[in-house]
Amino acid sequence: MVLFVIFGLMTVIALALLVAPLLRRHGALAARADYDMEIYRDQLNELEHDVARGLIGPEEKATGRTEIERRMLNAAPVDGSPDDAKPTGQGPLIAAFAITVLVPLAAGSIYLGLGTPGLEDQPFAERSQESPAMPGADGEDMDIEAMVAGLAQRLESEPDDLDGWVMLGRSYGALARYDQAVAALENAARLSGFEPDITAMLAEHRVFAADGLVTPAARRDFEAALAKDPAQVAARFYLAMARAQAGDFQTALDGWLALARVTPADAPWLPALREQIDLAARNLGIPTPDLGLAEATAAPGPSAEDMAAAQDMTSDEQAAMIESMVARLAARLEDEPDDLDGWRRLGQAYGVLGENDQARDAFERAAALTPNDPDVLAQYAEAIAQASPPGAPVPVDAVAVFRRLLALDRDSPVALWHLGLAASQNGHAAEARELWGRLLILLPPGSADFEAVQGAIDGLED
Repeated sequence: MVLFVIFGLMTVIALALLVAPLLRRHGALAARADYDMEIYRDQLNELEHDVARGLIGPEEKATGRTEIERRMLNAAPVDGSPDDAKPTGQGPLIAAFAITVLVPLAAGSIYLGLGTPGLEDQPFAERSQESPAMPGADGEDMDIEAMVAGLAQRLESEPDDLDGWVMLGRSYGALARYDQAVAALENAARLSGFEPDITAMLAEHRVFAADGLVTPAARRDFEAALAKDPAQVAARFYLAMARAQAGDFQTALDGWLALARVTPADAPWLPALREQIDLAARNLGIPTPDLGLAEATAAPGPSAEDMAAAQDMTSDEQAAMIESMVARLAARLEDEPDDLDGWRRLGQAYGVLGENDQARDAFERAAALTPNDPDVLAQYAEAIAQASPPGAPVPVDAVAVFRRLLALDRDSPVALWHLGLAASQNGHAAEARELWGRLLILLPPGSADFEAVQGAIDGLED
C-alpha cells in the first residue's frame, strides 16, 4: 500500500509540472522554425560524433552535412509565417483537463483490465535469469542486414541514386558479401562517370571477391582509375600487387617503393604497404629497403639512397647486383637446408632472372620439406613446366605434381588448366573438356581468363 501512495504522490508532482505552464499566460510562442533549427543543429553535432567514433567516413559525412544544411535553409523563418501565431481560446485549459483527469483515468482503466495488482514482487536476480536474452551481436547483425536490404529495395525504385549505390556497395563489403558489393559499385561507377575513387573502390572489391587475386577485370578498373588520377593510392598499390602475383617482384617492389616515398607517416594503409615491400624484397632475396618507417626492423642492407643509386645503374650493373644477392641467398641455404621460405624465395628469384632450371631445383627442395602444401606444389609444378623447352608438351613429372595438387585442392585453377592442357596435347579431348569446364565455373564470366579457357574448349576436337 505504501508503494501505491508513493507512486500516487510522484504522479501528482509530475502532473503539476506539466499543467503549470499551460495555465500561465504566454506571450508569443517560439516559431516552429526555431525548434526545427535546434533539431538540425543537434543532428550536425551527432554527425560529428559519428565521424569521431569511426561509424561513418568523410564521404558520408559530407553527404549528411549537405542534406542537413539544405533542410536548415528550407526551415528558415519567413516574415508573417503562421508559425508566429499566439495561442488563443480555451486550448490550454482543455489540455490541462486532459492531462490531470482523462489520462490518469485511462491509465487506471487499462491497468485494472490488463494488469495484476495482487502479484507479489519478484527479486531482480530471479527476473534476470528467466527473462529473454537481450539481443546481442546476432540481433545487431540482423538489424544491419535489414537496413542493407531496405537500402537495396529503395534503390530498385531510385536507380540513379549515386550515393545510395556507394553506400550499398560499402555495406555489402562490410558484410563480406563481395559479389553483391561489386554489382552495387558497378552501378555507382557508371553513374559517377567512372570517377577514379569509386572505380578504384569497385576494383578493390573485385579483388576481395577473388580472395585477394587481382583479376584482369580488377586490373582494368585500376588502370582506368590511375589514368584519370595518377595519385590514386589504391590503384598504385594493387597494380603493383598484380605484378607480384605474376612473379615480377622487381617491378612490384619498384611500384611499392615509389608509393611509399609519397605516403604520409600516419597513412592507414602504411602497414599493408610496408608488409608488401618486405615480402617482395624477401622473394627477390634482398634485404628490405630502409624507408625510415617507425617499425622497420630490416637487417642491414641497401638504404633508400642506395636503392635510388641503383636506379642509375646500367641494366648490366643492376643484373650483376641482383645475381650477387641471389648467389648469397643460395649459399646461405646450403648451410640452412630446412629454410622453406628461403627455398621458395630462391626459386622465385631464379624465375625472375630466367634461370628456370635453378628455379625448378629450388622449388623441388621446398616441396620436399612440405609435400602436402598446395601453394608449394603449384610453384614446383609450374617451375617444371617453365624449365621445359618452349612449345614442348606439359612434362610428365609436372603432370604428376599437378595431379597431387588437384588431389589436395580440387578447385586449383593452375592444376585444372595444366592438366587440361596435357590431356588435350595427348588427344584426350573429353578429359580436357571436363577439366577446363570445372575451371570455367571458377572464373568471372566475361573476364579475359574466362574467354581464354572458353576458347580452348571451343578449339577441342572430338
